Amino acid sequence: MTKVRVLLSAFACDPYFGSDEEVGWQWARQLSDRGFDVSVVTRKSQKAAIEAHVAKTGECGRVRFIYVDLDGLHAILKRVNRRNHLYYYIWQWYAFKAAVAAHRVSRFDLVHHVTWVSFRQPSFMWALGIPFIFGPVAGGDEIPKGYAHAFSARQRGIEFLRGALNALVRFDPMMRLTYARASRIFLTSEGHRRRVPAAAAARARVELAIGCDTPPASPDLPARRHAGPAGGRLLFVGRCIGLKGMDIGLRVFAAAHRKCPGLTLTIIGDGVDRPRWQRLAQELGVADSVQWLGWLSKAEVMRCYPDYDMLFYPSLRDSGGFVVLEALQGGLPVVCFKLGGPGVVVDDSCGAAVEAGANIDETITRFADAVLRTLARTASDSQLPGACRARVARFSWSALIDRIYGDPSDLADLK
Repeated sequence: MTKVRVLLSAFACDPYFGSDEEVGWQWARQLSDRGFDVSVVTRKSQKAAIEAHVAKTGECGRVRFIYVDLDGLHAILKRVNRRNHLYYYIWQWYAFKAAVAAHRVSRFDLVHHVTWVSFRQPSFMWALGIPFIFGPVAGGDEIPKGYAHAFSARQRGIEFLRGALNALVRFDPMMRLTYARASRIFLTSEGHRRRVPAAAAARARVELAIGCDTPPASPDLPARRHAGPAGGRLLFVGRCIGLKGMDIGLRVFAAAHRKCPGLTLTIIGDGVDRPRWQRLAQELGVADSVQWLGWLSKAEVMRCYPDYDMLFYPSLRDSGGFVVLEALQGGLPVVCFKLGGPGVVVDDSCGAAVEAGANIDETITRFADAVLRTLARTASDSQLPGACRARVARFSWSALIDRIYGDPSDLADLK
């Protein structure tokens, strides 16, 4: 059978980073490994990292990368928009022009927008006149009311602006056109449906934007010392910024610590809120039980998982959460909020997803109780690591591709 020729639009695509960069890279890698004929239009600034990784590992060795960047414009725009949103919008147009030239030569069967994973910003790839897949895209999940009160004024402002922009998506003419011309639309949560045009909401399907490698059939899990409720070891991995939820999380930890004085929490990551969180730990009287490791590479983080009993993840709006998938693959249960991607992945089989209720004090108590229950289970349930692995298998890249692409022979029928 002739290979399906796929063009990926991946503004972010880098084998050495997580988040959107890993999403872009994994789509290229996974589709190529599946036997698709893959081309990727991405940023020239990522060329050195991509080529070095391909030469070192052979991954994506058959993938064609089309590099597009406007260096002078980027240097100017980053002074007024550090996170590149303005540049990203303009880049989409130049990426489309590069795609047109490539399509004349390769005659792609379909084009798929994968990064950024944003439901607020358009793609022009639909204008290639071939089947166009948009997503999974995210960005519509918002922090529950009252949960951002401890954020800095700047971060509260960011959340307010983000909410206003989310409310405008359904009225944005370029987004309406993107959704109208997409053959398939994928959103990362049900919460997005009310923020996109009604016709798009009716056609959209919910899928995470991330996945994990399929675990081996007979998992050989590393040995782990089970501390049990008398002295459990909690691990948090993520940026030290408000939306990651540690303003609530440290209060949860303090509540659990009062019942379980041997409890410890290790925080891997860095960011603007680390000093504030460290002060909060002092105020709560748990500073001696919290260890701050700062930023570690992904490889170093992966080696850490066997040393802990649970991933403690109070993030307030993660569209995906690679760290959740990584922990579960290692047989580590997860306790999180029932929000965004982590709330989709985690269920009672592999930990607990706690409702973020209107009464924050009650929510803190419920979350602390869920932590202690899960710790007790790590000590008593020898099947728990296997259950974690079984749960995460549903969110493998292989399973995600099956759900989004279906039977490759059907892709030609996309309209």
